Amino acid sequence: MQEQMGKLTALLNDERRSHQHSCRALLGEADRRAERVRLQQQHEIEQLLQVHRSETSAVVALHAKTLEDDRLCAEERYALLEKDYDFLKSSFRTYKESICEEMRSSWVKKESIWKEEQEENLRECLRNAQELLDKSKQEKDQQRKTFEAEIAKCEEEIQTLGSELTEKDVTINLLRSSLHQTQQQLDTVTCQLSDLGPGVHRPGQKQVMELPPGSL
Repeated sequence: MQEQMGKLTALLNDERRSHQHSCRALLGEADRRAERVRLQQQHEIEQLLQVHRSETSAVVALHAKTLEDDRLCAEERYALLEKDYDFLKSSFRTYKESICEEMRSSWVKKESIWKEEQEENLRECLRNAQELLDKSKQEKDQQRKTFEAEIAKCEEEIQTLGSELTEKDVTINLLRSSLHQTQQQLDTVTCQLSDLGPGVHRPGQKQVMELPPGSL
């Protein structure tokens, strides 16, 4: 009986050490996996933001260059029209009013068309920039959802590990209770043998003792 108790105690100690080692290993692995997922998602989000900033800067720079080119072109056209106007003024003084009115109307119409073109180009650039922003936002939302799904999966795995640890704790408690009950039964048997006294046992004769049902 004592040998069985010793084996049971050793088995409990081994099971406890194995349980503690498994617990630390599983919790460490869960933490490392969660950290790797978080770092990977953070790196991807930073890359997307960097690409978005580069593309936005390129669009703004292209739009500014286009506006500057259009401005220079308009200034050149205006300079040419002004020279033509001076020439007509000096050459055809009598026809000046009609010519000036025609040129003024032409310029207003061209200026109106040019402004419409510039406004349309600006609206197009703004639409493109908005599309890039929406696309980047969708990609970031998708990355965030993927990251949240990975985190939820890790939390589920941690909960599963916690359930397994709880089951192992219950098993250890049952074994400890069984060992305690066995020790009590052994103490009862020892007391009963002590109460029989040394005179009951005769040399060369085996003594049979009935134990209470369920005592072993």
